[in-house]
Amino acid sequence: MTTRDSYRHVVLRGVSPTRLRVLAAIAIVALALAGWAIFMLGRAGIGAGETGPSSSPATLRQAIRERDTLIESLRRSVAELEMLKGSQDRERQEVARTIGELQAEVSRQRQQLEFYKGVVASNEPPPDVTIRNLRIDRAATAGRVQLRLSLVQPGNPQSVVSGNIKVILEGARAGRAVRVSMLEMPYRFRYFENIDRELPLPAGVSPERLQIEVEPSGRPGRPVVQSLLWPL
Repeated sequence: MTTRDSYRHVVLRGVSPTRLRVLAAIAIVALALAGWAIFMLGRAGIGAGETGPSSSPATLRQAIRERDTLIESLRRSVAELEMLKGSQDRERQEVARTIGELQAEVSRQRQQLEFYKGVVASNEPPPDVTIRNLRIDRAATAGRVQLRLSLVQPGNPQSVVSGNIKVILEGARAGRAVRVSMLEMPYRFRYFENIDRELPLPAGVSPERLQIEVEPSGRPGRPVVQSLLWPL
């Protein structure tokens, strides 16, 4: 299977025209009901300073019932709009998560391609660890994010591997590009290792990209690097 065949197709869903038409119809109905209620109240003579036969108790009670009906209808319309808004927010979150997963997959495939190119074109030994999965999610704590990183040994592992992991945030602060170290930690495993860490976001930095650098110990050559556009 080629690298191109391994890419997944992801469909990004936006707000459908049907929902836009539903929102527009609800708004028109609400305005029509409000105008009709104002007209009925004016005809019933409930305006300020109006008196006369048209302001009889029966007419006033009828106007109040119609007003209550209108209020209830408007409340239902507001509830429906809030439900649609919540659904759209969930869709946007799903789209952002899908984009992040697609970017991680593309980056992983690119890394594998570079790996095989290096094996063919170079006499340098291949890296003994690769990045299998990289994700960034919102954390339960405000101002923090959840890093999910999976490292694996390619091929048939024969021994324990160790090294160092660096997590670097690229972004902007006060209009200038910055690189901020968010995490630096050692690793030591055989076969695979999953890292799940909650990391604080640097104050005043607008995140743009996250970069992971894996430096195996005791082996020459460049570190294994993978980057991810900021999905949040």
